[in-house]
Amino acid sequence: MHSTDKIAILMAVYNGEKYIGQQIESILSQTCQEWELFIHDDGSTDGTIEVINKYQSRYPEKIHLIEGKSTGGAKYNFFYLFNQVEAPHYMTCDQDDVWLENKIELTYNKMLELEKSAIDKPCLVYTELRVVDAGLNTISETMSEYQSLDCHKQSISQFILQNSVTGCTMMVNRKLRDMLIELTDIDKTIMHDWWAALIAAQFGMTAFIDEPTILYRQHGDNSLGALSVNKFSYIIKRIWQKEQIQESMRLGREQAKEFAKTYDLPDDSFPARYAALEGKSRHERQRFYKENDMYKTGFMRRMGQVIWG
Repeated sequence: MHSTDKIAILMAVYNGEKYIGQQIESILSQTCQEWELFIHDDGSTDGTIEVINKYQSRYPEKIHLIEGKSTGGAKYNFFYLFNQVEAPHYMTCDQDDVWLENKIELTYNKMLELEKSAIDKPCLVYTELRVVDAGLNTISETMSEYQSLDCHKQSISQFILQNSVTGCTMMVNRKLRDMLIELTDIDKTIMHDWWAALIAAQFGMTAFIDEPTILYRQHGDNSLGALSVNKFSYIIKRIWQKEQIQESMRLGREQAKEFAKTYDLPDDSFPARYAALEGKSRHERQRFYKENDMYKTGFMRRMGQVIWG
C-alpha cells in the first residue's frame, strides 16, 4: 500500500511508449504541484517501462511505479490503483492525453469548494475536454458537442442511464474512493468512472467545469475513444444496431443491480427500480422512462432508447 498527503494521480498504462512521455511532461508542468503520480503497467510489451523508469529516476519523490500483475483491462487497472494508494484526493489519468497546465488547479479548487457544502460525503468533479488527433490538432473544441452530451445533467436517474463523466478529467475525494473499493465484482461494472459517478450522484455531490482541461487524443491505438455522434455515417449505422443497443441497456441494468447490492439500497431506491426493469416488457420499460423523464442525451441515443430500449 502506498500513501501520500497530496493529490494522488493514478495512471493506468499499457503499451503507451509513443505518447506517455508527453503526458508525464504535461503533468510535471502543472501550475499546482501538490501531487504524486502512481503508475501501474498492465503488461506492456513495448518500451513503456523504460520511459517510466527514466522519469521515475529523475523525479523519485513525485513519480512511482506500482508493481503488480496484469489486471486485464483499463477498468481493472484503475480499480487496482485505487486499492493500492491512500490519499485525500485522487485523479485518474490516461497514458496518451495532454493535460493543460491549469487542470489540477482548476479541478482541485472546485473540489475544495464542493467539500465545504458536502462534509464527509463522496464528491466528484469532472471537466470538459478538447478532442484532438494524434498530432494534437483540434477535432472539436468540446467533447460535449462532439458526442452530444449534456454534462450538466447529474441526477442519479441520468447517471444510471448514461455516463457523462470522462475518467481522465475527474477528481474524487477519499470518501468516494473508500466507497469505490467496496465493490467486489468489477465484472458487473461498465467503467470505473461510471461507477464513481453513481456513488457521487446517489450519496454525495458532483460538479462539472465547462472549460476544457485536457487534450483528449484520438488515434488508432487508444482503447476507448470519442466517436462523433453527429456524423451521418454513424447515424445510419447506429439506428440499425438493435442487438448492440439492447445489450448496452442490459449491461446498464446489470450495473445498477450490482450498485444497489453493493451499497445495500432498498428496493424502492432508483438504482434498484431501474435494475428491476430486466425481464420486463418493452412497454413497461418505456413507461418507466417516461414517468421518470429518463432519456439519453443526443438525438440518435434517444432514438435508439425509444425504439429498442
